[in-house]
Order: sequence, then C-alpha cells, then structure tokens
Amino acid sequence: MSGVEALALIGIIASTLQLASFSSQVLRRIKDYKDDTTTLPKEFWTLQDQLPLISHALHITYKQTQSDELAEEACKALIPVIKGCHQEVLKLKAILEKVAPSVGETGWKRNWKALTSVFHDKDVTAVAAGLAQSLAVINNYHGAYTAATTGSILQKLTAMAEVPQKVEVKVEVPVQHFIAPTVWTDDFAGRKDTIKSLEQLLAAEDKHRRVSVIGLGGVGKTRLLLQYAYRFKGSDTHSVFWIHASSMSRMNKTCAEIARLVKIKGWENPMSNKIELVKDYLESPMSGKWTLLLDNADDYDLFYGSGKLSTLIPRSDNGAILMSTRDGRVGMEFAKGNSISLGALSLEESITLLDTRLGVEDNTFNDLKELSEELCGIPLALVQASSFIKQNFLSIPSYLEIYRSSDKDKIELLSEDFDDDYRDDEIRNPIATTWSLSFEYIQKRDPLAADILSVMSMLDPQAIPESLIYNEKSNLKFSKAMGTLQAFSLITARVDGLVWEGRREKSFDLHRLVRLAMRSWLAHHERLELYTAKALGIMAERFVHSDWDTRAKWGAYLPHAAVLFQSDHLKHIEDAKDMKVSHDQNQKSGAASLEEAEKAYTLRLRFLGEDHPDTLETLDLIAKAAKDLYLFPKAIDACYRAIKGKTDTLGPDDPSTLKSMAYLGIVYRPMEKLQEAKEIGTHVLERRRAVLGNEHPDTLISMSYAATACRALGDYEIAAKLEAEKLKGWSKLYGPSHPQSLDALALVGWAYACQGKYVEADKLMGHSLAVQIDTRPTHWFTFWTMHSYSVLLGMQGKYFEAEELSEQALDLRTQYIGLSHPYRYVSLLYLAWIYNETGRYGEAETIELEVLDFNQKFYEGDTHHDVLLTRSQLASTYSYMSRHSEAYDIKSAVYETRLKTKGETHPATLRCKSSLGATLTSLSRLFEAETLLTSARDLQQTILGAEHPETLTTLSRLATLYERRGKHNEAAGLFLDVFEASERVLGEKHPRTRARAKDLERSESARLSLEAGVASTSGGKGVVKALEKGQEGTQKMPTKLVTRFKGEVTSFAVGGGEFEERLGSWTA
Repeated sequence: MSGVEALALIGIIASTLQLASFSSQVLRRIKDYKDDTTTLPKEFWTLQDQLPLISHALHITYKQTQSDELAEEACKALIPVIKGCHQEVLKLKAILEKVAPSVGETGWKRNWKALTSVFHDKDVTAVAAGLAQSLAVINNYHGAYTAATTGSILQKLTAMAEVPQKVEVKVEVPVQHFIAPTVWTDDFAGRKDTIKSLEQLLAAEDKHRRVSVIGLGGVGKTRLLLQYAYRFKGSDTHSVFWIHASSMSRMNKTCAEIARLVKIKGWENPMSNKIELVKDYLESPMSGKWTLLLDNADDYDLFYGSGKLSTLIPRSDNGAILMSTRDGRVGMEFAKGNSISLGALSLEESITLLDTRLGVEDNTFNDLKELSEELCGIPLALVQASSFIKQNFLSIPSYLEIYRSSDKDKIELLSEDFDDDYRDDEIRNPIATTWSLSFEYIQKRDPLAADILSVMSMLDPQAIPESLIYNEKSNLKFSKAMGTLQAFSLITARVDGLVWEGRREKSFDLHRLVRLAMRSWLAHHERLELYTAKALGIMAERFVHSDWDTRAKWGAYLPHAAVLFQSDHLKHIEDAKDMKVSHDQNQKSGAASLEEAEKAYTLRLRFLGEDHPDTLETLDLIAKAAKDLYLFPKAIDACYRAIKGKTDTLGPDDPSTLKSMAYLGIVYRPMEKLQEAKEIGTHVLERRRAVLGNEHPDTLISMSYAATACRALGDYEIAAKLEAEKLKGWSKLYGPSHPQSLDALALVGWAYACQGKYVEADKLMGHSLAVQIDTRPTHWFTFWTMHSYSVLLGMQGKYFEAEELSEQALDLRTQYIGLSHPYRYVSLLYLAWIYNETGRYGEAETIELEVLDFNQKFYEGDTHHDVLLTRSQLASTYSYMSRHSEAYDIKSAVYETRLKTKGETHPATLRCKSSLGATLTSLSRLFEAETLLTSARDLQQTILGAEHPETLTTLSRLATLYERRGKHNEAAGLFLDVFEASERVLGEKHPRTRARAKDLERSESARLSLEAGVASTSGGKGVVKALEKGQEGTQKMPTKLVTRFKGEVTSFAVGGGEFEERLGSWTA
C-alpha cells in the first residue's frame, strides 16, 4: 500500500472513530435527559450498543494497518468500505442534531424533540443496517488475530438489530409498582374488625373486587386505605396505585403521575387522556396483580351524573378497587353490597390513639378518657387536639379547660391547622375545615338539605322531630334532602320517635361536633341570626298548647325550644315588635330571601297586626325577593298591599309609602311595563325631591330607578343626566370610594356607552370595576359591572379582553345565582355575540339555541325583550353563515313585535329595522331594503345622533346597498363619511373602522375603475392603476388609506370584497 493510501486509510479511521465517539456522547445526553432510557424508541437501543462495538472494530483495523498485518490489497479494498461507514455516521450525526436536546434549550423545545424522535426511527434503522454491512466486509479482510473477535461482535450486532431485547423484555414482563403519594406513619390505632372485613371482601383471587368505605369527614377513611395499601409495600407480585378522586382535575393530575412513573405508552403526549391511559393499562395483562385506591370520591354528579367518571374506572379480574367517600350514595352505587360504614373510634381505640401520639406518662387514663369522650372519638379531632397539646406544651386538663370555655373557643381549637404526615397535602387538616367543605358541597348540590341542616343546628342535637324540619311543600324533595344528610353521615335516624295521632314520628340525631361546626359556618357566612329566627318561627308555628292530650308532642319539642331560648342571638329577635328583618340578598339565594321574608311577615302579622308599620315594611321585602325570582304576580300583590296599607296609616308622601311605590316601579321594569315603570319612578322622584330634598339617599336611589326606566325606553340623554346627578350626590354624601358612589360611577359609564361615548364610558366603568373586584368581588352589582364592561369592550372591538371578562362574569353568575337564572343566560348570550364577531359561528349558534329555549320557557312566549334579543342574535348568526332566508324570517317577526311593544322610534326597533334591511340587501330585494335602511337612518340620526355607532352601522349598510345598485358615486361618498366618522368615534384600530376602510377602498377603486374605463374583470393591476389615477381627480381617497391598502387591492373584486365575505357583520 502506498504512503498516500495508508494516510488516507488512517485519516478515515480516525475521523470515523471521532464521529462514533461524538454520537455516543449525544446518546448519553439523551439518556441523561430522560429519567429512564426505556422511554427511547427501540431503534436507538441498537445504536447505543452498536457504536462502541464498531469503534472497537475500527480501532483494531487501525492497529493492523500500523503493524502491516493487513495485505496491501486488503487495505485498498477497505478504503471505500470505511468511506461508506463514514457516510453512515455522518447521517447519524444529522439525525441526532434534530432529535437530541441541547444545553440551554427551553423545556417545550426539548419535549418537542423527544416527541418527534419517533419519526426518525426508519432513518436510524437504515444507518444501523449500513454500519452492520460495513462491519461484515471488514470482517472478511481481518486476519486470524481478529476473526473470532469480529465474528462474535457481528453475531451480537445482528442479534440486537433483529430483536431490541430490552424493549421486548419490558413489554412482556409485568413490573410491580407502589404509588401512594403519602408518607407512612406507624401511629395507626384500632380498626381491627374493619381491616378484617376488608381482607375478607378483597381476598378473592382471579375476580374483580370493589369495596367502598363510607363515613363522615375526619373519621379516618384515608388513613384506613393507607394502612391497607402498605401491606403490599415491597411486594414483588402486587402493585398499588393511589388516585385522588375529589375532582376531575385531581384525578387527571394523579393519573398523569401514575402514567409517567409506570411509563404507560402515550404518557408523554400532552393531548392524551391520562385517566383512560391508566384504565387501559390496568385492564391489560402487563399490569399484573394490583389494588387501586380511590380516595375522597365524594362527588356523586362527577361519577354517576353528568361527569360519568364511573365509566373510566378499570375492571379486571387481576385487580381490586378500594374507595373512600363521604357520600354514601357514591359508595353504594360503586360497590353495591360491599360497603363498609366507618364511624367514630371506640373509647378504647380513642384512648390508644391519644396515648400513642402524646406519649406522655403524666396523662392519666381519666384524662385520656375525658378528652376522647369530649371529641366523640373522631380520629381527626383527636389527632388535631394531640398536635395542639404537644405544640403548646399543655396538659389534657388545660386543653379541656380552654375547649369548654365557650363555643367560640371550641371552634377556634377545631379550626387550628396542624402538620400531619398521612393526610393529603392539598387538603387542609382542621376538622372544622373538613366539615365546612361538606357543608359547601351540600349547599351547592342540594340547597334544601343545607337549609334543613342549618335549622337542625339551631336545635338540641338529640331526637329532633321530623315535624320541626319537614318541608310540607314537597315530600319527595324533603325525603331526598334528608337522604343527602344521612348519606354524608351528618345525621342519623332514630327508631324511638314519639307516637302522635296514631303514628310514630321520625326523629333524627345531629352529631354534636357537626352541629358546632355548622353553627360556626353559618356565623362565618352571617346567617346564624337568620336561621335562629327561622327555627323560632317554625317553633312558634308548630308548638302546641301544653295540655295533657298533647303532652307527647310538646314534650318532644320542649328541649329544642329551651335550646332556642338560650341562644345568644335571641335578643335580636325575641321581641317581634322590635325585630328588624333585613335579608341580605348578596349572601343567600333569592328563594331563601323570599322564604324568610314570608316567615317574618307571618310572625309580625300574628303578633303586631296587619296595619302595623313593621308588618307593612316586610311586604317590601317580599316584593323585592319575589321580583328577583321573577315571581311577578306575588311581587305586584305585595306592592299593592304595602302601598294601600301605608297610604291609609302613614299618608301618601311618607318615606315608607314612597319606598313601596318605588318597589312597584322596579317590578314593572322586568315585566316590560316600561312606561308604567317610568311614570311611577318619576312620580316617586319628584315627591322625594319635594319632601326629602335632592341629596337625601332615598332621592338618589329614586334617580337610579327613573334612569333605568328611561334607558330602557331609549331616553339615553335623560338617563345619563339622572345618573350623573346621582353620582354627584353619593360622592358628596359618602365620598368617591363608597360602594354607592362606585355603583353610580359604573351606571354613568353605561349611560355613556348607550350614547356611543365609548372612551368616556371605558374610563368610568373600568375604574369602578377594579375597585369593586378589590372590595366586594362576589356582590351582585360587581357581576353586573363585570358583564356590562365586557359588553363595552366588545363595542370597542377588544374581543379578546371582552371574551375573557365575559367568561369570568358567566362563571361567577353561575356559581352565585345558579344555572337557571335569567342573568346567567344574559351573560351566555353575550358570549355567543363575541363568538360571532370572531368567526366562531357554529359555537355561537349552539349557545343561542340553548338560551332561546330557556328564555321562551321562562318568559312563556316570544314577546319578552330577552326572547326578542336572543332571536335577533340568532338571526345575525344565520346571516354570518349565509343562511339569509332563515335570518329574514326571524328578523321580520322580531321587527314586527318590536314595533308593537316598543314603538317605531325606540332604539331597539330601529336596530331591528336596520338589521332587516341588511338581510334584504343580501337577498337582492334592494328596493325594500333601501326603504327600511333610509327610514332607520333618518330616525337614528334624529334620536341617537349622526355619529352614534348604530347610526354609522346603518349608513354603512346603506352604502353597501348603493354599491349593489350600481350607484358607485353615492356609495363611495357615503363610505368615506362613515369611515371618517368611525375613526373619530371608534378609533382607527377598531375592527369596524378597519372593515369600513376596506369597504371604502373597494368602492372607491370600483368607481375610479369605471370612470377610467377599466373593466372589473381586468384584475388587480387595473384597479391599482385606477386608484393611482384617481388621486389626481376631484374626489380623492384619504392618503393614508391609499398607503395602507394599495398592496391589498388585488384581493378585492369589484362588487364583492368585504361585504360578501362578512355579510351580516355588526348586525344587532
């Protein structure tokens, strides 16, 4: 071999070795980046083991060239082979550059490379095959020194290329896992019988088993599951998986963690359903024997209602599932007959638990016994108390002295947080907090059950007669509510109820600590006094005369009456004459407000008489609560009775009489009796100005009522003046930061918005909302301001911000006023409007049909304002979707109804007229369209103003009509007027301004093209030339529009353009 050839061979070998070493380093980087190399595609396994072998073989070849062990002919033949090997490694380098993570890369990019590496599997396989072939050729030329070594290398390489053994072994052999995200402690006490029952129920082999543990929060369900799970710790035949099942988000989180740790196929894909991955894995043979623990599965609706999560719970003969739940309905549905009810610890078990945790020899048996009995054997309460005692170096008697001093001290002790190794780190520990979560869940899911539990907490906790809590309106609802309370183990039924009128009455026990926690929860929500009054009203209504024949009934009631009369809150309500009932509408539902108002009226009527001022005052509360529930006949009746009674006893100008009249006007407003509402509101305002003065709070409130009626009638200017006067008055009385002033500020802003003064409105409403969110985030008026401000943002074309805020308002209204309240559907309908404006027509239509169905049923017909508004918006969506005939049918019907109910000059009627004209234009019924649009324009210019946004919308539609009729000069001139006005009113960046700029550019280009004799079919270049020529004529297009859109002219054909693409845009 010549020196040149030898040097070339040596250089190729050295280069190949260097590249192979580099490739190994990159593969090690991938291995370091991943927790486990089994997650790599199997083709990388081959190369990871193959490259060192190839490097070794080439190193031997290099040595043989140095020692002249290879013949010259062999060296010449090896040069192209090693060059080929060099090319394969270069290919490998290029692939690894694409898929291997680099230092300093962001997390998302590293993850993306890992995910996309699978697409290069075939390329890597080809490289491996090429390298194997090269090594086979080298083997033919090696001497005896390397034959055996290379042969064995080739054999190993070939075997690995055919079967990636590591991957196959991982797939075939089940691996045991212990995944329980808690820390083990050894202070578990008692529950031997329960553990034994679990073992018996879960013992069956080769059969799917399900068991539920049901009990009150804090009785140790989670701790019991953990105790059972740890018997499999370290097992080589059995896996344990723990899932937090309190919510869908928590289940997703823990299932994602299980999928990651087990390396379930697809776990890295962010779009995969982790719950389904875990289910499929546990139902497959590769999972082996397993036990799944579902902890805190308390939400029945999540599992068996709308959530339907039960369908994702795995079922396999290799596995068993153990569930813990507070809701007995979930447990019984899940495990059928295999349910275990977990109650409090026995006295012996309680003492053992305390002794284990305290570990102090000074604690006597009597001390431990006394504390156990005081805390009713509830494990969480015992653990909490022992932690407090240890942390504060107290003795048990000292702790009990503090605990027994008052109910307030009891609650403070039961609310003390503490560190606990075995409880879920995302759930707060105190027993009072644990039960509060149950109360809040019940309040949301079953308000009647929460109401009953609240009343029961006002009474003695033992032997509460059903007749003291029974809701006679619906036996079915009452039975379901009592079932809910028993399912959560908050109450227990007794079998020794009193016999009355030939039948045994049911009675119930309320857990003593649950009663205490419930009263604390009510006090925190400022409802304790309310339910004390409610319980007292029930007692007054149902307590019988204490004669011999009725002794059984009054004897059963007496302990509960005694507890009521010992209440600290009785002093506020014990004298009906002095009782001031004021139901805070923001702290409870409208139904609760109405019920309490009617109860208060019944009490006052009984004790004070029909004409007493306090009795008449309560009628106002009934009227307001009934109006909020849209029970208008009841509200009207209460108003009439209050006005008549007060006029007869107090006089027509008495402040209380005027207040009842004002309430009547408030009731008329949602009934669509707007003229009556305005007349009454104006009358009350004038009388209050005369009697009380312009700056009296009642006068200022009347200004708001009158302004609301004026605004609803389209008298925006009068409404704005009244709102501004009211704002000035409240600010003078209480200062600008008072809630009344902030409310007034928001209403002034909304009045400006109705007038099209968006910039001024934005400043006022934005400031008001920011302070309201900071000071009273859950107040109903904060929700109104949030919704109205989102509407204002949409009017300004800020759709992203509008959608975000609108969704928040919708969520809050859903949470605090319920799924079936009209205000929620107002927010939902506006969200659909935003979807229309952003091109999501299908989503908008779905929402609009849902809202329409609700409104038609709720308002019982098609004539209510909210129904008409919904139908108009649905028609606009059809226009967006080019379903013009359907849109026409709806719009024409709505327009006729608006004419009859609101009159020809109302802004809503004019909006409908303009929208109908646009649809007629789309249907090529141009003469009819022009008649409507011209009429709408004239009236809007008179009533709203020449530059009101709605007037500009009508003018834009009219210009489009002119364009369709070939009146290009009129169209171009009108488009120019609309564009310039839009820039002044809406701003240059508003989507409507931009759309109108394109309309103007298109129309002007068409006009100039026709004047220049350029045919519309000549294409974009002809239009551009005409545009440039037109700049020298008499009617010029604005220079900035020429600059902005000159490059876009070719995308618009004469007669088409923006109008054809967005037909129905900005439709009311």
